[in-house]
Amino acid sequence: MIRAEHIKKVYGSNLVLENVSIHVKRGEIYGLIGKNGSGKTTLLRIITGQIKNYTGKVVVGKLDNQKCGVSTVINHPALFLNMSAYENMKEQSYLLGLRDAKQIETVLQIVGLTACDEKKVKNYSLGMTQRVKLAMALLERPDILILDEPLNGLDPDGIADLRNLLLDLNRKHSITILISSHILSELEQIATSFGILHDGIIVRELSTHDALHDGKSMEEIYLQYTKGDMRQ
Repeated sequence: MIRAEHIKKVYGSNLVLENVSIHVKRGEIYGLIGKNGSGKTTLLRIITGQIKNYTGKVVVGKLDNQKCGVSTVINHPALFLNMSAYENMKEQSYLLGLRDAKQIETVLQIVGLTACDEKKVKNYSLGMTQRVKLAMALLERPDILILDEPLNGLDPDGIADLRNLLLDLNRKHSITILISSHILSELEQIATSFGILHDGIIVRELSTHDALHDGKSMEEIYLQYTKGDMRQ
């Protein structure tokens, strides 16, 4: 579903990504893990087409020669803070050229919000705000969802709620998910495959099955391939 091959990105004299390749299969929750500053956001922005000037090859969303839908939540999409979740969704639907009001209600229900709630987004918790952003990404019924550090800043309850929501999107709605995070303990609970990005290099790709076969926790594998570097 997502294939990035030999990606290299340089900003001035700063080499951010060097010969990076990742492979996300249909139906996976793929965890892209690495400390802050390792190049995760840059790689996701390349994969989603937000960065054009790089070397390498990216193929996203092609399955059996059919184009698949891709939605992203990267760099905090703008919300109208004085509007409700439903009103924000209506604006997003208009921008996307969608006219199905029932789809808005369905998506809000999926993420645990309701169309009748008139509470303004500025009064939402961070966890509820993340749900609105996810709802906006789900409007076009994507096959692939790409998320950059969605767990940042959430309290333990918010993290648990978002974790369960992502599992539901993957299992009940058959959405393939690529999610970046530096919170290994959380991704370990939901991801089926991992790519370890360290100082601009993918040091290993593996599945949860591989980790179990090795008899090691993901933390042990991470530390092994990053020489003990878990700085955030």
